[in-house]
Amino acid sequence: MKVKIAVVQFKIVHQQRTVNLKRIEDFIKNAARREAQVIVFPEDCITGSLFGDLSKLDRTHENQEAFCILAKKYHIDVVTGSSMEGTAEGNFNTSYYINAQGEVLAEYRKNHLYPSEYSFLKPGIDAQVFDTAFGKAGIVICWDMLFPEIFERLKNQGVKLIYCPSYWYREIAESMALYNSRSEEQLLDALCLTRAVETNTALVYCNAAGVMNNPNGSVDTLIGHSQIAMPVIGKVHQLKNNRENMFIAEVDLDLLEKSHVIYQA
Repeated sequence: MKVKIAVVQFKIVHQQRTVNLKRIEDFIKNAARREAQVIVFPEDCITGSLFGDLSKLDRTHENQEAFCILAKKYHIDVVTGSSMEGTAEGNFNTSYYINAQGEVLAEYRKNHLYPSEYSFLKPGIDAQVFDTAFGKAGIVICWDMLFPEIFERLKNQGVKLIYCPSYWYREIAESMALYNSRSEEQLLDALCLTRAVETNTALVYCNAAGVMNNPNGSVDTLIGHSQIAMPVIGKVHQLKNNRENMFIAEVDLDLLEKSHVIYQA
């Protein structure tokens, strides 16, 4: 089976929900016109980071509902990036997979939070595997990429596609820039291909774009490098900068049967 996947390296406008949603719809409309079957957005794509401001949490699923409307309107599956949500169980960094009928097929709560997120979010505890029109899939979010155990759980449940919305920026390893100014780009490139090979999946990594000037005075220089990686093929497609862009790539999932024979993964 082949599937056409649109990956949006999206430049988020901080705390401008209406502006971001309008631009998200423009990308979805464009991807649907070009016959993409799935579209993926980055972590925090609707609001940007909340910096622990609990008043900005989505407590009514309004972001999820907005994506449901857009998925149905343009008849395309959507990986919603992620939103910071407040629930009766706690506050979570949550991503959804919504099908082309506007139905929520999966809800994933980020398992491995970035250290600063622990002050106002709870980690999820489960790896979510779900059936789509294109086979079994799973979602991870950003910092999850560093932890092979969640990928092992997905692999053991037979996934073919893993989607990773992300907000990965250079300042994470700012002190390491003295030794290697491109350490984060190189790390992510290595992680994407490694996770794809060890799970025998197509790994769809979608990072945010540009530079974010935060209200607390800090700056996030997103590293971009959105990509799709697979065993044997390597990088199906990759953006090698941090500029806003969208690419659409056709992924041949039948190749995973051949790579399984080679690597027994």
